[in-house]
Amino acid sequence: MRESRTGFALGLLALLAALAFALLLGLRADPMDRSSETRCVEVVRRMVETRELLVPYFGDKVRLQKPPLFYWAGAAAATLFGETGPLPVRTVSVCAALGLVALVGLWGRSLGGGGAGLLAAGLLAVMVQVHTSGRRGDAEMLLALLSTAALFCFDRIADGGWRRGLWAFAVLAGLAFLTKATAIVFTIALPILVYLALERRLRALRERSVLASLALAAGIGISWYVAILVFVPGALQLFRDALLLPLGSGEARAAAHFRPVWWYLSVLPARALPASIALPLVLWRLGSTRLQRGEPRRRFAALVFLVPFAAFSLLPQKQKHYTLSMLPGLALCSADALAAAAREFGARFRWGLRVLGPLGAAACATGAVLHALFFHWLDDLSPLASAACVALPFTAFALAGAAALAARPGAAAAGLLFGFVLLAGLENGAIEPRATELAKTYATLPIDERERLVFLSRDHPDFARLFFWLQAQVANDDD
Repeated sequence: MRESRTGFALGLLALLAALAFALLLGLRADPMDRSSETRCVEVVRRMVETRELLVPYFGDKVRLQKPPLFYWAGAAAATLFGETGPLPVRTVSVCAALGLVALVGLWGRSLGGGGAGLLAAGLLAVMVQVHTSGRRGDAEMLLALLSTAALFCFDRIADGGWRRGLWAFAVLAGLAFLTKATAIVFTIALPILVYLALERRLRALRERSVLASLALAAGIGISWYVAILVFVPGALQLFRDALLLPLGSGEARAAAHFRPVWWYLSVLPARALPASIALPLVLWRLGSTRLQRGEPRRRFAALVFLVPFAAFSLLPQKQKHYTLSMLPGLALCSADALAAAAREFGARFRWGLRVLGPLGAAACATGAVLHALFFHWLDDLSPLASAACVALPFTAFALAGAAALAARPGAAAAGLLFGFVLLAGLENGAIEPRATELAKTYATLPIDERERLVFLSRDHPDFARLFFWLQAQVANDDD
């Protein structure tokens, strides 16, 4: 048991180190291309400069659309860093992302052992939305961490009667409310209520200890609102508009986010890539077990994924980053489904691993080579320096391919996941900022630099088309 715990701890620490590299690389250089981050950085700057922590200000206007916990965390980080730019605010999201991956690893371990925990954490760590929100200075990642921590507390309470956990749950739920207010209805309350209804345990909500913990959560959550109502004239109307905004009420500019009910059917797989490749197995597993009937803890993990997906789909207004609340449950379900497929299909699973695993690893290694070509062609690095930039992810993919040939699923998965995390760091921390800078400043570049880019496009047209197509996708992403 001790060796198993040590192996799990070392594996999780290695994964977190790789993810930290991916999220921190070039973090200061990322442009502020989303209005929510611009607002958060400005609010934090004003808090630090004026030392006014109770009332957030954006410019000279009171901003009460969001509660202040993320602003407070950003202000603490800015004070620690000694600067008020985007870096300290983004660092809060980086720390929250690392905490979220670690938490999912612990949750997965409690459900299926150390291997399942590492697989769940790894699957979450490679998802596109985790890297997008984990590098951005807004409240989404902190909300995901606090919501998932509250749900994990509930899981332990429901499974073993951990009564002291009620108070931990109450504090976490209250802090989640102080992060993004009514969003916790979808991220915390609904999954729990649906689970209790399916397990016929709704009467537990009438117990005194439960009611007391809910009262504590409500007290923490509304404490700031009460203070604002006392000290800020006209705050009640501002609160009403902000709380009803996700339901389609409020400012006209939000109409840009109205989407059809089925919108997330295409968005979720894209935001969960590459882990969403396992989605067919997840659906097979949930269908074959009748939503994990007879396995209450696994059923709850599935509801942590499915209920926010359904609830946010029914909202009139939708944004891509709302998928973040669905991803921890999806990672847990994916790890369970992959383990179940390995058990269920046995020799056929190993045969498929030997055939498809090396092909997938080769495709990923090819992606690493394309990244090296980017550094060589666009940044004019030497072939040796360009190869060094992608040596670690390329090696991880090569080892994954070798492990797949040897029918060792654990080693193959580890190689693929580490390779993806490291490659995502290069993509988000080095390539994307550089490409964005070139796209924005092309007209002001020196003539010789513009001529070099023209020659690059002429000599390598397929690469250039792919590169600029990818840039167009980034530019059009409203996440």
